[in-house]
Amino acid sequence: MARRRALALLHTKKAVVCGVASRHLATARALGEELGCRACFADFHRLPETGPEAVLVEVPNAAQDEIVRWALSQGLHVLLGGPLSVSARAGTTIGHGARSRGLVVEAGYEARYKAAWEETRQRIADGQVGRVVAVRTVALWDCRPGSWYSFQRESAGMPLAHMTYAFVNPLRWILGEPTHVSAFASRLKNTAEGAVTEETCVANLLFPGSVLCSMTAGFVKPFADESWGVWVLGTEGGIELYPSEMGNGRLAVHHRHGVEAVDCSAYRDAFVVQAEAFLASLGGQNQCRNRPEETVGDLRVAEAVAESVRSMRTVFL
Repeated sequence: MARRRALALLHTKKAVVCGVASRHLATARALGEELGCRACFADFHRLPETGPEAVLVEVPNAAQDEIVRWALSQGLHVLLGGPLSVSARAGTTIGHGARSRGLVVEAGYEARYKAAWEETRQRIADGQVGRVVAVRTVALWDCRPGSWYSFQRESAGMPLAHMTYAFVNPLRWILGEPTHVSAFASRLKNTAEGAVTEETCVANLLFPGSVLCSMTAGFVKPFADESWGVWVLGTEGGIELYPSEMGNGRLAVHHRHGVEAVDCSAYRDAFVVQAEAFLASLGGQNQCRNRPEETVGDLRVAEAVAESVRSMRTVFL
């Protein structure tokens, strides 16, 4: 993902990569060579030697906050590869730190820049499916045991590392802030010591306007078929949305008299669109869609999901 986002920044023709850091110098050098950057380090504290204006942070969630706080202390804007932070409290602190210094922090949820999600949001806003009644989502990912995602401490849990991405963040963008969360989870495949607690999770969210939402997300996917889908039920129609993990996605809009297929493959790449919004925000009005004040809600939902699983109770947000 560091490579994916760095190439998106370079694709804009408005940025250069002036330094690369990784715990392993060989890793930094390999990526630096591909990005045309020779200044590579095994210590991120040396990055200011290259004169950057901003940093892209693509690290395990548990290591992210330290780097973000350091970057802000250095007067650097920050583009993140994932959630704003590992907790709502820490995320709020990061937001305050960025605002007080006049710096941009953008969380890595590119879904809000993805054509299929934009189409879905606009069609719901235009009333093409009537009032939204309910939403059902599935997002399964084959998590490799031993990767940092698979460990509770490094990932801060599946609801944060995966469920906010698929699809709490874009649904909050469309439907508003959920008011209630009730969730159940299991851990059946990766039962090693330290493995994620909520390996597979079903969460029920209540959004404003009595919109019901059932979300299934997890790290068990033993088949190759597409397993990222969103179904929106409205009073006058519905939307089947297939966002895809890396592509622009597609959707089908169901009306009373037929189905409209919308293929978004020819639209601009969401990672590039997000990179452009981030870069444009550095010198003027903030155009980012995942500012701290916009994404701390994702952290609150992830915490509520984990709390509901533990307590077997509905959590009020």
